[in-house]
Amino acid sequence: MTLTRRFLATSLALVAPSLVWPARAARAQDRTVTGVVLDRADSLPVRGMAAGVAGSSARALTDSLGRFTLTGVPRAPIRIVVYGAPFLPDTVLVPADRDTVTIYLRRQLVRLAPVEVRGEPLLPRVRFEQIAQPSTVTLTAEEIRRAPSVLEADVIRAIQLLPGTIAKNDYSIGYNVRGGESDQNLVQLDGVPIFNPSHVGGLFSTFDADAIARTDFLTGGFPAGSSGRLSSVLDIGLRPGNEESLHGSAHVSLLSSKLLLDGPLPGPGTFLASVRRTYVDAVVSAFTREVLPYYFTDAVAKVHLPTGPGGFVSLTGYWGRDALDLPLVDSGETRDPVNLGLGWGNRLLGLSWRTTAVGVPVEARAAVSAFSTTLGLLPNLARFDNSARLHLANVAIEPLSGGRHTLRGGMGVESYRMAYDISSPTLGTTFLSTRYQTTVWSAFVDHQWSPGPLRLRPGLRMEHVPEAGFTGLSPRAALKLFLNPSLAVTGSAGRYFQAIHSIRDQELPVTLFEFWIGADQYVPVARSDHAVLGVEAWKGAEFQLTVEGYRKTFTNLVTPNRANNLRVRGDEFLPVSGNAWGVDVLLRRHAGRVRGWIAYTFGNAERRVAGVTYPPAHDRRHTLNVVFQAPGPLGSDLAVRWGYGSPLPYTAWVGQWEHRVYNATDHAFDDSFTEPIAGPINGARYPLYSRLDLGFRWQFRKWGARWEPYLQIANAYNRRNAFLYYFDFDDVPPTRTGVSQLPFLPTFGIEVRF
Repeated sequence: MTLTRRFLATSLALVAPSLVWPARAARAQDRTVTGVVLDRADSLPVRGMAAGVAGSSARALTDSLGRFTLTGVPRAPIRIVVYGAPFLPDTVLVPADRDTVTIYLRRQLVRLAPVEVRGEPLLPRVRFEQIAQPSTVTLTAEEIRRAPSVLEADVIRAIQLLPGTIAKNDYSIGYNVRGGESDQNLVQLDGVPIFNPSHVGGLFSTFDADAIARTDFLTGGFPAGSSGRLSSVLDIGLRPGNEESLHGSAHVSLLSSKLLLDGPLPGPGTFLASVRRTYVDAVVSAFTREVLPYYFTDAVAKVHLPTGPGGFVSLTGYWGRDALDLPLVDSGETRDPVNLGLGWGNRLLGLSWRTTAVGVPVEARAAVSAFSTTLGLLPNLARFDNSARLHLANVAIEPLSGGRHTLRGGMGVESYRMAYDISSPTLGTTFLSTRYQTTVWSAFVDHQWSPGPLRLRPGLRMEHVPEAGFTGLSPRAALKLFLNPSLAVTGSAGRYFQAIHSIRDQELPVTLFEFWIGADQYVPVARSDHAVLGVEAWKGAEFQLTVEGYRKTFTNLVTPNRANNLRVRGDEFLPVSGNAWGVDVLLRRHAGRVRGWIAYTFGNAERRVAGVTYPPAHDRRHTLNVVFQAPGPLGSDLAVRWGYGSPLPYTAWVGQWEHRVYNATDHAFDDSFTEPIAGPINGARYPLYSRLDLGFRWQFRKWGARWEPYLQIANAYNRRNAFLYYFDFDDVPPTRTGVSQLPFLPTFGIEVRF
């Protein structure tokens, strides 16, 4: 029996007993009731509502599609109570012969001059009360749209403002979480991983904020159902289309234009589609003689088809492409043109299915996700190519939900195919050609037990990578102990594995080219252990305070070996280890005239490679972000962000060698070149960072649509934050010149919703 077959047999033995007996127990109950909660105003699903049977312990939360499932319900007339702000609570009578229900909630909105009072979003409070999962923050689509941004709303820019995250500079949407590298963050769209979610070399993310239903961000200690990365999980869910009528929105800014449409299909089901393209290249060409040889285009779509009570089939697709084509040498009679070319893009297609036909919820997913990038002197002089493709399939079952026990388990497979080539078509030479084929088989069990004031959530994950000869067990646990109904001690611990790596030059402030590799006999599977302990307190459902301390270790990270021998396979990378620890603080107000959060992080990280210990480029001691929204001048909605960061490390130049070539025939030095001398790795620090961003948004209705013009001001007090330094040792004395990050940058745009 092969190792893979043994793994599958072991996985089935691990998962099956935990899934079978609860399923039998569930079938022994009188019945299971499923339902959907919709907004009465527009029939859109409502997420995060609490549903329960009056006089019973059966409880559940609605998911992103408004669905809930109540098990162990007696075969008798029952009353289902649904509650959660900003909606009025409702009670629905369900007769004994009916197992499905659709509930429409009415929004609670009270206006008092001159203030406006709305029911606050209750999802974080409901999660606090019912789920043992610390280190989790949820942002709604509206919060993402209203947050101050650069040029346009961006989900990952908003994530960078939360505790535990470090953004190294203004020009990249890359982020580091609690001492980890940026490729250790799992970013997924409707459950499908996406490799490099960025445009403009990292300036903007690939996601249309108007198409997003919700965003869950887990900064550590995530449960057994999450896999593939060491540091964080960013789960972005697209909203389904409107069931009643066609709706849409359009957006025009200085960077791009986009159009979104959603509505019902001819039969049962809904659709959503969005497309976006930059037009800065066309504007520059129209008004000047200059050429801006860059553009990007992306599109996202979702089709949602209901298949019965509590069931659905959903298809999600994404396509995006960036292209830079900068002419360097014109073509001639004896020479070909030479252009600096840079292109990259993502594409994915995911199919999800959910059913309760077997008596318990079952979810399955199949998907493909791909990334490709090319950098070179094109078309034929020299080129670097990297491609990565993922095929995945998984299934999960939840035989117990509600009450004191919630049990979920499943299994899956991820198949990665990656290629990296360096070649010169003109010379007919391939300098490097590597292929990586990595498969990850997995199985997990996740169980939450809620005895009295305690929420205990143990879990276990098993992963097998046959190409690397690796099989690993990942025990995970989370707990929440309530000292009173609004105060709890929280904690989590777990082990995490990652079978793929993104290789990039960590010394560069912006990554223009990186390539993905997978674990095999030469590249190890990376590992990280998490330990988190904290406290969470609430005042009503409005104010939230979370304080968490964490400790992480890293093993089997990889970095390029600059002394590798191209003739020897296996010495391309060096193993890296490290650790990180710190404290995260989040003070958040979820409702009221002034809403927002204060996020503070103290962090310390280090790396060790080849006997050298050094701080990584994202090792920032103190990070503070103050983000709030409030009524502004001239009837606007005001959004403010002020950020502070203590100095980040960099590797400074301390001098340079001047090499001269001696010509023995002429007794003279014919040629010379210089070579910089670097100091200790990340031994110097940039100055501290600070930035103030402002946003103003107005609303009015005209021609049956809602219009929202806006003005954004990035770096309002024009702080000259250091981006990088370059040195000139030919001057006497030598000089250092700094390049700044974003300057004072006002932008404007308009959105229309119909």
